Amino acid sequence: MKDAPALRLAVTGAPRTGKTTVCTALALATGLDYAAISTHLASPGADRRLAPTVDAAVRGFEQRVDSEARLTSGFVSDGSVLQEWVAAEALRRTRRLRHWLWNPRDLPFRVFEKRYLLAHGGIVTRRANVTYDGFVHLRMDRESGTEGDDRYRTTIDRILLDTLHDGTVPYLVIGGSIEEIVTRVAGMYQLPQLMPVPDAVSAALHAA
Repeated sequence: MKDAPALRLAVTGAPRTGKTTVCTALALATGLDYAAISTHLASPGADRRLAPTVDAAVRGFEQRVDSEARLTSGFVSDGSVLQEWVAAEALRRTRRLRHWLWNPRDLPFRVFEKRYLLAHGGIVTRRANVTYDGFVHLRMDRESGTEGDDRYRTTIDRILLDTLHDGTVPYLVIGGSIEEIVTRVAGMYQLPQLMPVPDAVSAALHAA
């Protein structure tokens, strides 16, 4: 079999934009290794105040760096090292203001949380700039959902786009069907075709 291309590609996007399916189909179609982490391993180990933000961001980053470092050739990353930091920062930004009124003793923790995530964002952004050759950002289709969920997803999308825009890695913002996305990305990077794209998409959807 032909060696996998030495392309390090990251697929980003808000929740429910199809990142996992796109990455799986792209890996099957082109031979790129699939880089991802276990949600269980990235989850906080204890129910502490800042577990959903600070703990989750650190654990996810550690797991992703370890996972990607094990792949010596090219890979497609499901989410990238930005993923858990962006999720934590979006959670912090969308926390309702009344939370402060109900929990005034949490204020010092929230100040620390804001400063920590700002510093952590600089670390993961620098890592992304030296790790990946390109980003594929999946456009967020508007869905009907709860107000809080839509606000959270929109915030993730905005933070990701702002981070990609300010970074040094080329990025593509794309929408459409999974088949259209995989076909365009594979063609743009001139990746080998080891499996017909429709078959790869079908297998990825079946595995989801």
